Parts: sequence; C-alpha cells; structure tokens
Amino acid sequence: MDRINVAVVDDHEMFRKGIITILEEVPHFVVTLEAANGEEFLENVGKVKVDVLLLDLEMPVLGGMETCKLTRERFPDLKILILTMHKTPHFMVHMMESGASGYLVKESGPEELEEAIEKVHKTGYYFSDILSQAMLQRLEGGKRKKAILEESLAIGLSEREEEVLQLICQELTTPEIAEKLYLSPRTVEGYRKQLLLKTGTRNTAGLVMWAVRQGVVG
Repeated sequence: MDRINVAVVDDHEMFRKGIITILEEVPHFVVTLEAANGEEFLENVGKVKVDVLLLDLEMPVLGGMETCKLTRERFPDLKILILTMHKTPHFMVHMMESGASGYLVKESGPEELEEAIEKVHKTGYYFSDILSQAMLQRLEGGKRKKAILEESLAIGLSEREEEVLQLICQELTTPEIAEKLYLSPRTVEGYRKQLLLKTGTRNTAGLVMWAVRQGVVG
C-alpha cells in the first residue's frame, strides 16, 4: 500500500500527540509534520512532503479557517481533513465549500480516522455520516432547491462530463476512470478540471457536493 504522509495541526499538545500515536500504528501512515497552529504549519510545510493535513479549527495565532484557505491557495494538491469539535451543519458545509476535503469530529474513532485519511488521499474527498446529514439539512429548503435546479440547467454539462462526474462520485481514481471509459488519464484530468471550472467548485470534495445538490448522483 502506498505511503501516506500526514501533517497534524492542533494547539492541544496532548490531543495532537494522541492522534500521532494512533497514526503511527498504521504501517503506511507517516507523520512528517506536526504544528500547534496554522502559522507554524505554513512555515514548515514546504520543507517536507505532506499528502493529507489533519487540521483543527480553533487555534491561536492562525486558526483553521484561514489556514485552510491559505493552504488551498498555496498547495492545491494537498488534501485537508478538518478534525474538530464543531458539529453545526451550516459550518460543516461551509468548510467543505471553502476547500476542505473532509470533515471529522474529534469523537470519531481510530478506524474512521484511518478510513478518512485513506479516502481523501485516494479519491480527494471523504464524507462522514455527520457531514452527509448536514448536507441533507441544507437541501431541505424549497427555495434553495429551485435555485440549485436553475443553476444546474444553466451550466449544461456534456454527456461525457456527467459520465466522468458520476464515476468521481463513485470514488474511482483517475486511472480507474480512464480504464473504464477507455480514455487516457490526462484526458480524464482534463474533464475533471473542466467540471471544476463549470461548477465553480474548489476541489473534488466540492465537486461531489455540487453533484449531490444537483441530483446528478443519489
């Protein structure tokens, strides 16, 4: 299994060390960076390889929201997994729309943490049960549904784009999509970038959220 390089950013040292201990028990996880705040992380992330960032939200000096934004701008390929106590549905969806790849609450078990890291590394997103519920709550308003439908119709995805989007939502990787559709990985990535551009989303997680809102996937 491929090695996954992980950074852990949390101002509570005891919690941070506990997470690192859990991660070190997984053979293919390697903690390459730990930091007590966003500023410390951003100062050092360019010095080591990081595939997945576990990011707390409430931290001194530079908090999680701003760190997420700056990381997305400077390191667009780095997957950001929010790990926090906040459960407010609106806030959870907002963080995903701001560029996070996944959202976990700190009461999650080690098995879910391992699954989340592996999935964001492989597919670019991880939707926990609590995040899925938050998304459904956001869909309950009739006015919002109508606005979403109008937005979807205006975008006008091609048949091939919808096909690629469906497979992305099924958690297939770029090579797997390429093989299934008899395309080159480069062509698939071209479709992915075009989908991001058309939908105005920031990353694969945002693209999947958009697809769910539009009813492109169930």
